[in-house]
Amino acid sequence: MAMIETIVIAGGTHGNELTGVNLVRHWRDNHYAVNHQPLTIELLQANPAAINANKRYLEKDLNRCFKLSELADPKANNQEQQLAKQINQQLGPKGDARVDFIIDLHTSTANMQTNIVLIKMDDFHLKLAAYLKQQLANVVITSESRLMDDHHFLCSIADKGIVVEVGPIPQGAIEYDAYQKTESAVKKAIEFADRYNRQQLPDLGESLEVMSYFSKVYFPTTQNDEINAAVHPDLIHQDYSQITTGTPIFKSFDGEDIYYQGENAHIAFVNEAAYYDQKIALCLCNPIRYCLTSLKPLG
Repeated sequence: MAMIETIVIAGGTHGNELTGVNLVRHWRDNHYAVNHQPLTIELLQANPAAINANKRYLEKDLNRCFKLSELADPKANNQEQQLAKQINQQLGPKGDARVDFIIDLHTSTANMQTNIVLIKMDDFHLKLAAYLKQQLANVVITSESRLMDDHHFLCSIADKGIVVEVGPIPQGAIEYDAYQKTESAVKKAIEFADRYNRQQLPDLGESLEVMSYFSKVYFPTTQNDEINAAVHPDLIHQDYSQITTGTPIFKSFDGEDIYYQGENAHIAFVNEAAYYDQKIALCLCNPIRYCLTSLKPLG
């Protein structure tokens, strides 16, 4: 079993998600990272220019810039793409990283609760997710592992990495409740890494439910590609609830209901402000239960 020695806590990957920015700053200023020996904790403010501008990004979403193909592309040279290459040199290189585990801190305007996002479904990540769900309140585990083989998240640089995403909270704002939930998740993830190294994990049960993403739903638009409906009021803050064919999912600006047509699904990132630039109204996922011994889906 590969030991976890160096953990990176990253904030500000999105510059207007201030929970992670302030947690990294507070831990740095108060030397919290030195309190976790024998583990080495490094702190990273990922996109300082976006943080200073209080914007998600300046030219391209930094958390979409870490595919191996993009990191190797000399033509990928906007501000965030260049920054991704610098971070990859600092922490990586991806595929043979200097650091062992990256915890990337995010927030959402949607009601995502304490959302632990997995991009790998191996022994470490599934047991980490089960541990966090056991130790903390209102934790939901989601997975993007089925969406792409070579992931574009910053945390994919290391062999082990997760996203901690807490919501709802507005962009560009700091709220203590979101801060406290994020810090608790970070501390428990570090605690898990130490216990994993020492092979002293508690009983985590036999299985773990993971909400696995498979698609997105886009806003209705006019012929001029302008949004002409809102997410239905009945769905606001109802992240992880189920929709079926015939569920009202939009309300047109004329007041007419627009209905979902598709397979049964659960919804997440409902009315996420950060996704309006892509006209994404919500994401679709479904629960998959994983066995914590075989690490394979049940059923």
